[in-house]
Formats: sequence, structure tokens, C-alpha cells
Amino acid sequence: MSDEALLREKTATLTRMLNLQGTIGMFGHVSVRVPGTDRCFISPGASTEKTTVRPEHMFVYNIDGTIIEHPGGLIPLEWRIHTQIHRDRPDAMCVVHLHAPHARALGIAGKPLTPVFLHGSFLCTGVPTWDNPRLVVNDEQAADLSRTVGSSSVTQMRGHGTVVVGRTAEEVFFCSTFLEENAQIQLQAEVMGGAIPMSGEEARDCREGTFNPRLFALLWTFYEQKVRLS
Repeated sequence: MSDEALLREKTATLTRMLNLQGTIGMFGHVSVRVPGTDRCFISPGASTEKTTVRPEHMFVYNIDGTIIEHPGGLIPLEWRIHTQIHRDRPDAMCVVHLHAPHARALGIAGKPLTPVFLHGSFLCTGVPTWDNPRLVVNDEQAADLSRTVGSSSVTQMRGHGTVVVGRTAEEVFFCSTFLEENAQIQLQAEVMGGAIPMSGEEARDCREGTFNPRLFALLWTFYEQKVRLS
């Protein structure tokens, strides 16, 4: 299988895994950029049942916004999230737009996502908020969102969802998984007076032990087996 075929497969697999976790929702989407090119694979839009997404369903975009390959079905309405961030962040080989329920609830409440448990420690690098609940449907909105993302791995979209950016699909899946788990724990702790946030030193130490390619691969393999069996 060629490198591009493997990346198509990875984009589809990531879509199904996020669907299994309940974080991508009907309207979320995934992109993976082909290294050394301006092409990226973007998962299909809202008309597609996420459990059935396969490599042949991927849209292929140039990061300037040109559609190179249209497999049929609905184009993701907010495709500009991906093309703009891929243009602005050459290091970003994977971008996902989520509607993770607990992270979204914190954003709506104006509460920051802060590290409160071991695998959420990567959030210590900061989670900015794009203070706009609208759909990203034009270049101006996409550019403004991308400026908010900056060099961050996770960005909240107030009243809307989350954007996660990373160097690999595996890294993005790790961040997507544990940002939502961290948000869930934060909300659960509210009934007991609120979560105890990690100190900066604690979070940095925990991040050093957990935020690494070995754990990215372990988590990916664990969930990949789940979606292959489902």
C-alpha cells in the first residue's frame, strides 16, 4: 500500500474512532495532510454515517481550497478550518473539528480547560478560545480561527466545539481523547466543589511522562481494534 493510501486509511480510521468515542458528532470532520505536498484528505460531511466512513469516501483538497477529488456526498461545510490551518501550520499534519460534549459544555460556561488528571496534563501548554459561536464558512472566519489556534494543540470554539491540531493522526487522537476525558472529570468534580487543578510543575512532569509517541501508538492500536471489530 502506498503512503497516500495509508494516509487515506488513517483518516477514515480516525473518523470512526472519534465517532466511537462520541466526540465527532454528526457535523465534525478530520483531515490529514500528505507530507511534502499541498494535498490533504478530509472526511465527508454531515450526510455520512461515521461508522461506515472508508478511504474511498475522502475528499482530497489542495490547501489553497481547491477540490482535487470529490467522491460524492456532501462536502464538509467547514472545510476551511482544515485548509487554513494546514496553510498556517506547516507542522500540522492532522486537524480535527470535534463536538465533544463535555469540552463544549465548559466552553459554553466560559470555564477554561485546565489539567486535572495525568493524561490531561498536556493541556498545560494552554487552550485558547475562539470567541465566536458561528459556523466557519468563509475565509475571514477561517483565518481568524487559525490566528486563535496559533501554535496550540487544542482550541475551544465558544458555543460550538473544539479544534485539535497535531504532527500525526496518532498525536491528535491522543489529544482528542484526553481533552474530553479531562473535561468530563472537571464537570464531574463540580458537584463536589470543583476539581483541584494540577500545578504548573505537576502538569509539566506528568506531560513529560505521558505525551509521547509510544503512548500515542498504544492508544491508537487499542481503538483501531475496536472499530475494526464493530
